[in-house]
Amino acid sequence: MSSEPNQQDPALDDASVDEKAAQGLVGHFLDVETLDDWKLAVRMYAQVVQRRSAELALINSVQEGLSCQCDMQTIYDMVGDKLRDTFNAQVVMISQYDPLTERIWHHYAIERGQHLQIPGWHAIDSSRKLIAQTRKAVMYNYGDLMNLVEAGRMRVIPGTEMPHTWLGVPMLVGDEVRGIVSLQNLDIENAFSSADIELLTALTNSMSVSLENARLFNETQRLLKLLEEEMEIARQTQQSILPARLPAVRGYDFGALMIPARTVCGDFYDFIPLDRNRLCIVIGDVSDKGLPAALYMALTFSLVRAETGKTSDPARILQSVNRYLLNMNSAGMFVTLLLGFLDYGSGSLDYCRAGHLPPLILDGCGEFVDVPVSNGQPLGVLEHLQIDRQEVQIPAGGMTLLFSDGLTEAVDLVGQEYGLAAVKLNLAANRKKSAAGMCAALWEAVRTHSGELAHQDDFTTVVIKRS
Repeated sequence: MSSEPNQQDPALDDASVDEKAAQGLVGHFLDVETLDDWKLAVRMYAQVVQRRSAELALINSVQEGLSCQCDMQTIYDMVGDKLRDTFNAQVVMISQYDPLTERIWHHYAIERGQHLQIPGWHAIDSSRKLIAQTRKAVMYNYGDLMNLVEAGRMRVIPGTEMPHTWLGVPMLVGDEVRGIVSLQNLDIENAFSSADIELLTALTNSMSVSLENARLFNETQRLLKLLEEEMEIARQTQQSILPARLPAVRGYDFGALMIPARTVCGDFYDFIPLDRNRLCIVIGDVSDKGLPAALYMALTFSLVRAETGKTSDPARILQSVNRYLLNMNSAGMFVTLLLGFLDYGSGSLDYCRAGHLPPLILDGCGEFVDVPVSNGQPLGVLEHLQIDRQEVQIPAGGMTLLFSDGLTEAVDLVGQEYGLAAVKLNLAANRKKSAAGMCAALWEAVRTHSGELAHQDDFTTVVIKRS
């Protein structure tokens, strides 16, 4: 049944028991050594043992649920079953209380061995509200309950019995009521003695903090799982906007590899066909990592694609993208970008660099070609943008590497960066491999350099080999 009484039995004002009361029982037990009443001593000792045993059983139920990583409902069931076995009650309910909305959720409800399913939040009934307000136990007998029902102030759940005794105590965490435990006896009035009330109060006080911690742990795990699922969706979405296939052009071999430091990535690359003889190549690196960087990356990626369809001037493309980012960037993020047009026939790469690392070029003999560099500033920061525009040649039999700083700035356990010199040595040693093989070799070198240290930045490499 679900009740809505709003009167409290004055006899229960002092029913709640804390540690001082328990110590009082032990004190009385010690005093009986001066009394010739061993029966009283045995009875007092039994009360103390019963209380402590019941408290430990309930707390162990919660801890058992935590240790086996049970869901919260399983923990409520374990605690509720222990309460049912401890008291002379055919009905046991454990109800969570939200003081902000003044609503309750009956996580555990059982009547004569049958579990009752009462899902969701409900407006708190007046009996439980009184407990929440006073933070004291409340008990009603059959006559009081019938008067409340006849007055329309209490509702009986269809299919359940009217109790002859209803007892409720608060679940306190500090000074706040976080729930109510209620017992009902369906057969007799005054079914719960003062000792029962004291024991239930003591048990509830003992288990409340553990149960609240278990609830918070369970909620944290639920939110983490939800976040993981959302991040996986974000990862799949990000992967879907990157090139599904590398360009297949006679005389060229393309390779690309992107490894995020987290689930999603702030780096990106793209290959945008312009016509039969030219290809737009893009590589970028957002200033942050994780989901914020991934969102900013998706925005930049879309803007580059849109602007590339409007003009064949790489400088104008970057200027337009920068203008849009300035208007949309409220988080203070920026992106470095290199955008180039590759002419298949000549091997010419006409590129503009906005704060990104310049490319490395290796000729057919394994020698590095000097690449001119001027000032280039990241996108999304300054209105009047300086861009480094260059035109270089990919030699026949040579290659070029475009990369993010996750390659050169990867550190080992003592903080030593992998460095540009090591990158050049790796390229020269693996130049006979395919473009994809060279990307893989660079990643393997970075992993070996970092050892057990997880990489701290997104890693992206694009290799273009010309035969």
